[in-house]
Amino acid sequence: MRSKLLKRDFNEELEEIAESKGFEKEAQNLLLSMLYKVDNAYNDYQTVKREVPYKEEFLENILKIVKINCKEIEIAKPNSILEKQLENTKCKILEEDKEKREQKLIIFPNEKVVLYSVIKAGLEKINSDLNLEEKAILTAIQIGKCISYSEVIRDFNGYSWSSVINEIENIECNVIYTDLIYLIGEERVNNLNSSNISKIKDYISSELYEEIKKVAINFYFKYNENERSQFENKIVREQKQLEEMTNQKEFVEKITKIKKNMLAKIKEIDEELNNQELLRKKYIETNKELPNEKKIFSISHYEEKIQNDRKQILNQIEEYNKLLKPIQFVKIKTELENKIEYYNDLSTIDIVKMQEIFINQFYKLVNNVNDKVQLLDYIYKIRYLKYLPISKTCKMKDKIDFSNIEKEIISKGISIDLITRISNNIETDYALLKGIFNTRNVNLEDLSIVLSVEDGRLESKVYDGETLDNTNFIELNNNSNVQIRKTKKVRIFN
Repeated sequence: MRSKLLKRDFNEELEEIAESKGFEKEAQNLLLSMLYKVDNAYNDYQTVKREVPYKEEFLENILKIVKINCKEIEIAKPNSILEKQLENTKCKILEEDKEKREQKLIIFPNEKVVLYSVIKAGLEKINSDLNLEEKAILTAIQIGKCISYSEVIRDFNGYSWSSVINEIENIECNVIYTDLIYLIGEERVNNLNSSNISKIKDYISSELYEEIKKVAINFYFKYNENERSQFENKIVREQKQLEEMTNQKEFVEKITKIKKNMLAKIKEIDEELNNQELLRKKYIETNKELPNEKKIFSISHYEEKIQNDRKQILNQIEEYNKLLKPIQFVKIKTELENKIEYYNDLSTIDIVKMQEIFINQFYKLVNNVNDKVQLLDYIYKIRYLKYLPISKTCKMKDKIDFSNIEKEIISKGISIDLITRISNNIETDYALLKGIFNTRNVNLEDLSIVLSVEDGRLESKVYDGETLDNTNFIELNNNSNVQIRKTKKVRIFN
């Protein structure tokens, strides 16, 4: 866990920035109220989640984004047209100046929405030349970052920690981002961009990457309608080609006919290129048929255009020639079949499966830890993961078995004197101490335990100060050799 003392007056700095930008008073007040809530709740957020930036770094980043990336902030008034437009999105970000990357934020008058919108306004643009899966994963990471950072206001109030699931903008992005920061670190994840997103494969198993890819693409198609439409059109074209190829004789006849027409077009272009008078005549005829905004500037431009057309036709003929070769025909048909199968596989996502794969990789990290500070971090992270929503109705602990990783970490904690040993049996210790992974108490180090035996049952009561937090027990049979080492109230963590 990382921490820094807050030394600067960030409220005063933000107020100066907002005034210099000419924001309306309501927008200024919302920004300052947002910053106050972040400041008030951040220590608890950092304690519970662990893998987060320094507090000072977090606040400084907010100020930097407002100063550089926010040109205007407009509040959606109650019962206004804007409010109806934001009903599903809560905020809208419009690019006002591409060179300066200044943007207009249209938002609900809510501090959590303000924080989410500011973080989103500061995101790097994603290169449109990336392949589909890289664009999808990077977008999911970026949205996950916005969700994770707004969590400091959403789930923390300076006194307690809760999970407001219905205010999480996208469950899948939140899960992907959390998985990645817990496997490879928050700093490394936040440094992923269009130029290095391919490196993510170096950090996680291929099995986990495949599941993250499917979940991310499914999200991305809902996030970007244009990408979804292009992808679906591509599937339709390739399915049609595959269907045509199932009847090889008819398909070869069709390709042969298309090739014949293309060769005729090549001959026609060559005649134009070798006859300047004909070239000029075709240029004039072509321009007459084009609207003013699409007219070709000169004969030389027209010549360049038909040269490019010729090149494209020759490339297409070469592709068709491959299809007419039996070995290539079978190869291309197999590739199409594999593509269609891949497309169908993308449509079936399983968050639970992804989390099962994730927890196995996470378990390996725990196995390599023998340091008190690091082990305590992992105890907090396991507790956080158990409460991580993986759907609108359930959390990770409802679907994933954490018992093995919890036993491992309690055993390690006792062996390095991080956790107080309470018996001579690790199974008993786990049964009585597992409540540390289920408590909503912010500071685990404040927990104490009291043991008692009644009617053959060994019971542990976990306290936060004087408040009973949770109770656990284990049944003792007549031949039990369990020995209790502590009978009075003791702190769980040394």
